[in-house]
Amino acid sequence: MMIISFLVFLSLVILGHYFAWRLVLEAYPRSFPYRRWILGFFIVITTFFLSIFVIMRGEGGDFIHNLYAISAVMFGFLTQMMLFGAMYWAFFTVFSMIKSPYQQAWLNRKRLVACITLSIATILFVLGTYNAYNPRVKTIVLSGWPQELSGKSFVHLSDLHIGSVYRPAWVARIAGMVNNLEPNFTIISGDLIDGSDGKLDKFVPAMQSFEAPLIFTPGNHDYYIYEGEMERLIEEGDVILLSDAAAVFENIEVIGFNYLAREHSDVRREIANLRPENDLPRLVINHVPVDQAEAEALEAKLMLSGHTHRGQIFPISAMTWLLYGRFSYGLETYNEMLTYTSAGTGTWGPPLRTNGFGEIIVFRFE
Repeated sequence: MMIISFLVFLSLVILGHYFAWRLVLEAYPRSFPYRRWILGFFIVITTFFLSIFVIMRGEGGDFIHNLYAISAVMFGFLTQMMLFGAMYWAFFTVFSMIKSPYQQAWLNRKRLVACITLSIATILFVLGTYNAYNPRVKTIVLSGWPQELSGKSFVHLSDLHIGSVYRPAWVARIAGMVNNLEPNFTIISGDLIDGSDGKLDKFVPAMQSFEAPLIFTPGNHDYYIYEGEMERLIEEGDVILLSDAAAVFENIEVIGFNYLAREHSDVRREIANLRPENDLPRLVINHVPVDQAEAEALEAKLMLSGHTHRGQIFPISAMTWLLYGRFSYGLETYNEMLTYTSAGTGTWGPPLRTNGFGEIIVFRFE
């Protein structure tokens, strides 16, 4: 399945280069003599962006990481040109086959349409980049919990993807936003790291700047790093790891599921330190929005997830909905259990969000 997904992705990227290339040439006909250079430039951006993540596994100094970050931003712009280039091509391909008195008039305005299309792609790229670096605070009120929790709160972060793109200064800014909310504790539901930077010691001071207890359950990206680096970040960054383990915070038993798979695992994990008396409300953290049945079997009142990024870039949101259905984003119920899937705080790949802002969710008990 992974190989098929990769081949589909690769095919779409290759085809996307053609659409972006054609859009630029249609909008700026004078660039035609440089068409090979333009296509080559697009290919270099994509190749560098993908290869440094897949092959180098975060090795290299600040210069390489800065190049990766720049290529990620440029690849984000390229994805928008790919998308709108495909829409431009589809529009004129279909329109040329339809007999209409306006057909020739539209065909005579192909350059104008190409310029407008490229402008829209640029505007969405700028807005999407802003969205990626500036998550919004979202408040959800929880009712029906024990009265002694009234007035308390916790924050839910997910998919920060710290690394070459999201640097310590950004993490410190997120910590400041969280601290201003004055939560009783903070949860990170997986993918704390990106995997693009193999040395995580520089992030320790920023992680230590979170004032409330910081609880972390791993996701898939948290294993894309050399052994020992993640453990060092957790220990020195004062992070509380819950991986198939439970702990009590503010009279809530918080249970963290270790990452298993993108699909329902159909297993029953052995949870360390689980209170046998089950006398406290339970909250489950699972990076991927699956295994709701397992969380419900533990009598959890709430399950928190991430992973989907709410699609991050249109039209990927349609794909995440096909994979996870109504649990792909937002507040839902699974029988009597409440679930919330975050859009994520950071991004993976290009720092771009055309499907809305990233999220810092504060849950307040009524």
